[in-house]
Amino acid sequence: IFTADGLELQGWLFKASQPGAPTLLFMHGTSYNASDMWVTEERATAFHDFLEGLGANFLLFDYRGYGKHGGVATEDGTYTDAAAALAWLYARKDIDPTRIFFYGFSLGTGVATGLAMREGSAGLILRAPFTSIRAMATARHPWMASIFAMAPWLPLTNYDNLRRIRRLDRPLLVMHGSADETVPEYMGQQVFEAAPDPKRYVSFPGRNHSEISTDLVVPAITQFVDDVLTGALVRTAHA
Repeated sequence: IFTADGLELQGWLFKASQPGAPTLLFMHGTSYNASDMWVTEERATAFHDFLEGLGANFLLFDYRGYGKHGGVATEDGTYTDAAAALAWLYARKDIDPTRIFFYGFSLGTGVATGLAMREGSAGLILRAPFTSIRAMATARHPWMASIFAMAPWLPLTNYDNLRRIRRLDRPLLVMHGSADETVPEYMGQQVFEAAPDPKRYVSFPGRNHSEISTDLVVPAITQFVDDVLTGALVRTAHA
């Protein structure tokens, strides 16, 4: 995958067994060590059950500054990287461009929502979305509110999901664990409530940020994708 500003990124496309399957463009979360790469054989093995149940093509890619990739990870940079991954999918004859869904997890919800403001897709899927980086910072450290008041340009990276989601023009799925201590569920609920119809919210009772089993996530995604492609979600939302 080559970006508009000349960087080369690593990505893996996992193909579904059935032809004509929809495609999920996945934007991953961050890690404590930015030198870690998401696109690894170990993660591909871990994704096996998820991908088997999903029945969709799945593109996973790494952002700039991760692993051995060049560049520095920035908010605008991740949008450029996601746009490059989408362009790579568009260039493939075996991918239907009208059946591509953006799927973001954690930090990746900011990337996916930002991409949705720039590029079309069949739908947007957000798992554990936050309202903004600024809101996350003040929720964890209330004293930072006074810093932001004195320096309104901070933080330099914000990913303002709450503001952007109000302008969404496609179906939305929000998934969140009720016991999420990294991104509290109320943030996911606020993002969902601010979004226009059609939309769907799925809560995973007692589940935290990362440890949500395949048998919970897969049915939520596959039902949403099917309902979007058949028009069932739109009919339900406007009933």
